[in-house]
Amino acid sequence: MLVPDASTEFLRLIGENIKKKRIRKDWTQEELGLEIGLTRMKVSRIEKGYNITLTTLLKLALALDVKPENIIKVNFISKKEDLEGLVENSKPYKTKRS
Repeated sequence: MLVPDASTEFLRLIGENIKKKRIRKDWTQEELGLEIGLTRMKVSRIEKGYNITLTTLLKLALALDVKPENIIKVNFISKKEDLEGLVENSKPYKTKRS
């Protein structure tokens, strides 16, 4: 069985939260997209774990009537090494240490 890396799992859980909150409002993906200026396809990708910007997080929180921290609050347990790897892999470039 393929085990997802820390970033993939974290984003998947956030997407799951977004989907649950959208369904509680009885909205389709298209309706949520119209509220925040995204296509239905983009909302679908976000709910599946696609990475989002902070601006999109804020738009989602406003549209779903929740605090941003309620969207990213997930049961995510990882080792320090996983988090360091997540940060290292997300850097646009690597710096050399002297």
